[in-house]
Amino acid sequence: MRRLPFSIALFVSIIAIGRIARADDAAAQGGQEDKRATDALAACASGDTAKGVAILGTLYAESLNPAYVFNQGRCYQKNGQLEQARVRFDEYLRIGTKEPPEDIQRAQGFIKEIDATLAQQRASAPAPVVVAPAEDREGRRKMLRTTSIVLAAVGVAAVGVGVFMSFKVKSTNDSIDQGYSQPYVTDQARLEQLISDGKSYQTWQWVGYGLGVAALGGAATTFLLSGGFGGSGPAAAEHVAVTFTPTVSPDGAGGVLRLRF
Repeated sequence: MRRLPFSIALFVSIIAIGRIARADDAAAQGGQEDKRATDALAACASGDTAKGVAILGTLYAESLNPAYVFNQGRCYQKNGQLEQARVRFDEYLRIGTKEPPEDIQRAQGFIKEIDATLAQQRASAPAPVVVAPAEDREGRRKMLRTTSIVLAAVGVAAVGVGVFMSFKVKSTNDSIDQGYSQPYVTDQARLEQLISDGKSYQTWQWVGYGLGVAALGGAATTFLLSGGFGGSGPAAAEHVAVTFTPTVSPDGAGGVLRLRF
């Protein structure tokens, strides 16, 4: 047999070694991918969702295989993170248009299952209870007490104006009766002035009474809402309904206060 020249034989040997090395690298890479997929499965099964999803994300970035996105959805779903699972299944359907029909149907089925579970959870979830901080409740109580005091002061002052105007009305009527009781009037201008003044006093009389009654009613309401003489402040007002209706008539002024516990 004719022997090859040394240089040619060396070249053929280098090519053969190169092919073997590339095959070994590919096999090693395939084994690494299989191991990472197994690690992802183990992490998801043990409840370490973040690790499992991260590994699957790396594998998808390297291969662009939609199956890894599908598996992310399953990892989230098996660990009770349904909203995240739905997002990944939606992404799988978006990018996996060429995936096997049975896998696409499985993803769609999982989405329906997740939606039904989430709807049931929302329907059975209790309404959130908002509890105001103690500082806010105390601040509101003080504000209501202050408002009650101010309204009471305004009410007393307004009633005082009404009483004063009632006195002026009586005084004007007495002046008319005493000065113009004769059959004829000697000072028509003075009489008309007294009548005009009396009407003004009477108007302000009812304004004062009306405003006073309304202000006093508001003072009583805010005082009760603040907790009264030892209640629990605004929290007690949750069970108390207060309405006040002022009344004003030619015979006097007043109001109706209604409490419902």
